[in-house]
Amino acid sequence: MPESFSEVLQRLMTERGLGVRALARQVPCDPTHISKLRHGGKAPSESMAARLDELLDGDDRLVDLVRFTADAADGDDNEEVNRRSLLGLMATTAATGAMARDAEPLRAAFESAAAANASARDADAWERVAHDYAREVGWSPADVLQHELAVDFAELTHLVPSGHTAVRTRLIYVAAQLAALLAINLTNLGEGRAARRWWRTAARAADQTGDQAIAALVRGRGAVFSLYASTPRLSVIEAADEAIAVGQGTPCAGVASGYAAKAQALAELGRHREAADVLDDLGDMFQRLPDAVRTEHGSQWGWSNGRLLYVTSLVHTCAGNVGSAMEAQDAALALFPVRNWQARGQVEMHRAGALIGAGDVDEGTRHMARVLERLPAEQRGDGLLQVSAMTSLRLAPPAQAGRPSIRQVRELLAAGDR
Repeated sequence: MPESFSEVLQRLMTERGLGVRALARQVPCDPTHISKLRHGGKAPSESMAARLDELLDGDDRLVDLVRFTADAADGDDNEEVNRRSLLGLMATTAATGAMARDAEPLRAAFESAAAANASARDADAWERVAHDYAREVGWSPADVLQHELAVDFAELTHLVPSGHTAVRTRLIYVAAQLAALLAINLTNLGEGRAARRWWRTAARAADQTGDQAIAALVRGRGAVFSLYASTPRLSVIEAADEAIAVGQGTPCAGVASGYAAKAQALAELGRHREAADVLDDLGDMFQRLPDAVRTEHGSQWGWSNGRLLYVTSLVHTCAGNVGSAMEAQDAALALFPVRNWQARGQVEMHRAGALIGAGDVDEGTRHMARVLERLPAEQRGDGLLQVSAMTSLRLAPPAQAGRPSIRQVRELLAAGDR
């Protein structure tokens, strides 16, 4: 199938290095409007498509897609619409020289025309795709990955109905993983509302497989990432309890994630004794995890000692246990490789929060500023890092909110905001 409007828009934004807010300022319009267009949640008008083509040097590709969609809505035969859409895209890309850069519409059209029943080999290939993405999300640039994940999920969606029995179940399992990875990547982009929809899709797909481990995994990871999506902390606790219940106490990454999310939510609510108890439960669960899960450091599906140290750091930071918090932070930073800037940055935000909570607001915020200033703007705009920083800033007494050092940190965060 040819690319959709949202897919082309995402790709053009990535190529031009423009985020949602930056593009919205140029249109101008509400950033939410651009976000919905980017993720297929809103139908574009022809005038908006023309404006976006102008700003993104789209050579009328977006306008053409709006017109083709309108043709389909008028009741044209689907096959004829697809044929004309493909021809239109071919003409546009050929005229602009873009065909060499992105022949995805042609490849997708061929896949659709030559479709055959999905086989075990297809399932093998897609399992490898999901495995690779799980090691890229959180490490590679989220803007780039979003387009790639969306294209692959669309292709998998077309393939699933052609699978039978075991093959179809395996493909749905992969779909649950890719939907969860899309949700994680959207959270990294600061798109928490869109991420929630993908978590729901991941949970539905996981349930269809009949595998309690994947059902617990997507719910547990969803609970953890909801901490970075402005979700009420009581709702996070409910989601965490659901992940633990679905996992039925089995030592697995999903149940561990459930305990991790619950401990952090309780800590942020100031329920420190309960948070400490859940942290103990998490420690017990961690010891029971299979070695393959505990030693998987580079994947979203692993649950290594680094994750345990991260949760420990946050719980003690919120409780004001400075010594225990910094001990966990030192151990975590010794484990996380330098290239894992996201996790290292979050732990440094915890360290700043420990200082702020202990009453040294200026030293804590100066530490935060030093860390943020070393990061490029796109990394400062990471959704997880931003929320970790704001969580630490909230540990300052309300009367200190106007201090120059706090204002400086807020300005740094705003400069990196997507």
